[in-house]
Amino acid sequence: MALISAYEIFTRVQLNSELAVLREQLTEETRKTSELDGVLARRTQNLELTARLDTAEAILEASRDIRDFLRDTQLGNLVGFSDYFKDLSRASMEGLSINSFSFSDGGDVVSLQGQVRDSALVPRYVDNIERGTSPLRAMHYNPRIFRGSVDEQYFSFVLSTSNE
Repeated sequence: MALISAYEIFTRVQLNSELAVLREQLTEETRKTSELDGVLARRTQNLELTARLDTAEAILEASRDIRDFLRDTQLGNLVGFSDYFKDLSRASMEGLSINSFSFSDGGDVVSLQGQVRDSALVPRYVDNIERGTSPLRAMHYNPRIFRGSVDEQYFSFVLSTSNE
């Protein structure tokens, strides 16, 4: 019984000392909060500064939304299509011209249309594209080469990565 009473007294003393420490911390945090409230009150008195801050925060939020959207969509990846255009221009050769191109599904579907003097240039052009650094190099192209009439000087071609 005496042992239990001694234990209770010891526990009560420990809890009282912890309570005193927590009260001191609470008093200090309350003082800091009061100081910050005063600083905030002085800052909000400058309406022009507050309006400019609100505008800057809105612009920042819009920028973050745009960045998140671009990061999460395939069309807005950080690389974009500039590497595609670099590879297409580096693959170019004498006697071949591109009349139109399209990229869809975030660049996964590609269509190139153009003209060549010699139909053998189209496979060479595809080989040149495959030597590039963009995702174009890993795509499988379905070439269609045709001539409108026997008298035409150029062949028309379509390279596509889908079954068009």
